[in-house]
Amino acid sequence: MDAGRIKALIFDLDGVVLDSMPAHAASWRQAFAEFGLDVAPEVIYRYEGAFDQEALDRFAVENSLGLTTGLFDDIYRRQRVLYEQDHGRGVSFFPEAVRLVKDLARASLGLALVTSSRQEVLRAGVWQDLNAWFSPVITGDRVARHKPHPEPYLAALAALGLDRTEALVIENAPAGIASALAAGLTCLALATTLTAPDLAEAHQVFPDHLALRRYLTDQGLLDSEAGL
Repeated sequence: MDAGRIKALIFDLDGVVLDSMPAHAASWRQAFAEFGLDVAPEVIYRYEGAFDQEALDRFAVENSLGLTTGLFDDIYRRQRVLYEQDHGRGVSFFPEAVRLVKDLARASLGLALVTSSRQEVLRAGVWQDLNAWFSPVITGDRVARHKPHPEPYLAALAALGLDRTEALVIENAPAGIASALAAGLTCLALATTLTAPDLAEAHQVFPDHLALRRYLTDQGLLDSEAGL
């Protein structure tokens, strides 16, 4: 990465800006359990709590689950209800993520968001407190192919009007990392929901937002006194 060329940072949402993955995992686990399936939290974390048909097929094969499309649709609808009415109620932003985003904006760096969440999710709740900081916002319903396909990050680059050498991605899961790398982007990962070995495909892995901030400061993307 040539830090001097970086004009924008592209963030994933769940597990990077929003501390929501435990809630997503809990709602998915409960929904699966209600249909007689036991799925470990870390399995859901690997898929960032989002499934299109391609991801669903991989998920079913890798975890030896007998999932027909009809059955999964029922589980998916139940998961949405559980998240919206129960598990998602306590979701909040990572405080250091909020601080980092605001300081990057003050440093005149562009900020974009690439998430597998639907647009309707981002129009409600806690997200309203921070959505003005990101443009563009690429949601799962704006692309035909989801992570790990490169389309979401390619869409963000196109909307930013930048070359792949001019943006940096912050992710937290293998599918997102694979998507960013397939788009030709440098990807940094946060071990907020998975361990560093799970994220080893990223260019660098950081244990938390403070470590990421120190790295961005060392690279000259943030002033050493930013946020003080």
